[in-house]
Amino acid sequence: MRRVSMSTLSVALLGCATTAAVKGDDGPSPVVASFGARVIRQAEVDAKVKDELLKLEDQLFELRAEAADQLAVEAIIAEKAKAANQTEEAWLVANVESGVPEPTDEQIDVLYQKARGRIPPGVSFDEVKPQLAQAVKRELRARRAQQVFGALKAEAGYRLLLKAPERPRKLVEPVGPSRGAPDAKVVIVAFADFECPYCARANEAVQEVMKTYEGRVRLVFRHYPLSFHPHAARAAAAAVCAAEQGRFWEFHDALFASQDLDEESLKLQASALGLDDATFASCLTSERAQATVKRDLAAGKAAGVSGTPAFFINGIELSGARPPSDFARIIDAELAR
Repeated sequence: MRRVSMSTLSVALLGCATTAAVKGDDGPSPVVASFGARVIRQAEVDAKVKDELLKLEDQLFELRAEAADQLAVEAIIAEKAKAANQTEEAWLVANVESGVPEPTDEQIDVLYQKARGRIPPGVSFDEVKPQLAQAVKRELRARRAQQVFGALKAEAGYRLLLKAPERPRKLVEPVGPSRGAPDAKVVIVAFADFECPYCARANEAVQEVMKTYEGRVRLVFRHYPLSFHPHAARAAAAAVCAAEQGRFWEFHDALFASQDLDEESLKLQASALGLDDATFASCLTSERAQATVKRDLAAGKAAGVSGTPAFFINGIELSGARPPSDFARIIDAELAR
């Protein structure tokens, strides 16, 4: 939501301004400030910062939900360890750590390609390989723990009874390339920027969500290139051109994996996917590609998107690079409706 600066506010006070009356079912809301004969009520304040308050309510719910999950897992592990006559640490080593595979050269190379732009010049792959292997191992360990803990909760019949805050729904058209079940009850509209590292991270979580809810969820992609990312708009146009040749998702995944977004790299990646070079190059400079990107940008701004990635799950907003569990809470509730 756009903030009003003090300088803008001072100018506004020199003109005509009106304050809408605030109505409540239970009478006037509490007074939180006053000056002269004027009072400011809490309902007015809440209306002013409605979007921020909704986000804080979501964060509070997520913190409590995560804490409940952790308490449940800790208690279940304690019971499992006691039954096995082990310490909790020994049980975790036997059931989590022992199941974590060693990083493969391919996994290390994928991470290297993603991080290449942040590695200082002159530093070779062999020099950073041990650190890359450790980072991959941490990710594999986290995934293994998530799988084991999820299975433990399911076996124990764990249910989160905490009531989620009411989330407003925004009308966001599911227009654009899509994957998943065409008649799914749950539609995720994603606004993303190919130059945004958080979008690349979120893409991995979304892919996991799509696997988990296969046949029940549809994903729609919409472009939201940020103005301070110099290659984002051209990458978005390139993805539109890939879509014209029926290879949007392959190109989408390749861009997030490589993060090589200069024009020459875009053409090379398109060629590697078997796209027609001349058709792609012509489309890349066309007005129609730019028009599609501008249409998506306008739709995102109308929905209140202020950064990327931004997701709308049946109209319920979820912002930022979130773990699959955050998507799951909303999706499960929507599927149960």
